[in-house]
Amino acid sequence: MMWKHLECLLALQCFICLVRPAFVDEKALPEPCDLSLTWINEFQIKLSWNLSKDLDPSCRVSYEIKKPETMVTHKSFVELYVFLVDAVTYTVQTKPEECSDRTISKPVNITVTKPTELVKNFNCSLYTSTAMNCSWLIASQAPEDLLLYYKYAGENDIEQCSDYLYTAGQRTGCHLRGNISEQKMYFQVNGTVNGLSVRNTFLVEPLKNIKPQAPKVKITKESRSLSLSWAPPDFKDRFNCWNYTLRYSKCQETQCKNISKKTNENIPYDPRCQYRFQVKAVYSDKCGTGQSDWSEEEIYGAEDSLIIVIAIIVPASLFLFVILFLCCLMKYRETIFPKIPQPSVILKGMLNNSKEQTAFKRNLYIPVEENVEHKISLEIVPPLPIMQPDS
Repeated sequence: MMWKHLECLLALQCFICLVRPAFVDEKALPEPCDLSLTWINEFQIKLSWNLSKDLDPSCRVSYEIKKPETMVTHKSFVELYVFLVDAVTYTVQTKPEECSDRTISKPVNITVTKPTELVKNFNCSLYTSTAMNCSWLIASQAPEDLLLYYKYAGENDIEQCSDYLYTAGQRTGCHLRGNISEQKMYFQVNGTVNGLSVRNTFLVEPLKNIKPQAPKVKITKESRSLSLSWAPPDFKDRFNCWNYTLRYSKCQETQCKNISKKTNENIPYDPRCQYRFQVKAVYSDKCGTGQSDWSEEEIYGAEDSLIIVIAIIVPASLFLFVILFLCCLMKYRETIFPKIPQPSVILKGMLNNSKEQTAFKRNLYIPVEENVEHKISLEIVPPLPIMQPDS
């Protein structure tokens, strides 16, 4: 009995699975018709579509566009900014608002194909509130006639770069000037490839990537400490976005210190030491990315003369010692490293000793005996008187 009920449940489930798609399709609103894409300018497109004839006039609907962000409109068109680095697919669906028991329609898609890559690693860095540098790497198919155009958000005017940066004769950057810090900017790099106009477009938010000028450190002596101060980077309403890294040396010992959202610091002072200071501004992760270069090194206090003397004398003494050692080694090398006789020569001498001695004797020089004449004279000596004994 239980098996029969189980078979009935399985059969019912299969029936629901077969019927449900058709039921859902009946509930779904009709999708938009004739979806098309046209270019308004170098940065904007217009997506448009027609209402479905099968849509009930009493049914109030909206249209959901995914790009991949989602937006909703009640119109039958929408204008969008396009950033052509990769292919972009747009999806439009009819969405019920006041339409009883109806569900969202099937999606309708349209794709903007990926363009030929002209440049790589397009990047812009804001230096001041009125100056920004943009740079890129040349792609393999990039033509020589690359041009850069840009447009501020909310404005219609499109301008061409007037101050290009060059690498090996090719345009690899642009220096921009103007009040650009608070606006989004749209960039387009275009050129001609195989007779066809190609463009790559990019969105830049200048305040998201800042490379400010290096701070200038000021040092003031206060009692037993040194007071350091510097000015923050010149960007309006961005004071709380900056942290700082302080690097300093004390008696040749280097230390680093992170300083959050303030432009001053006190360092204990030892008059026996010389101090060297550098500061770097670091953009907070909450605001964006970027950092300055290290500031110029500021020095306080006289340099330790003992350290200088040691730094000069020790290498000089070591050099002199090496020279003297080499001279002595060259002079007494035979004493220090005597020549070791070869055993084969000694053995050979022992075997041929008799022959060598005979040959040696034969070759000895024998001097000629000389006759020497000597004159000898004889003198007669009178006899001595004979002494008579006393009687």
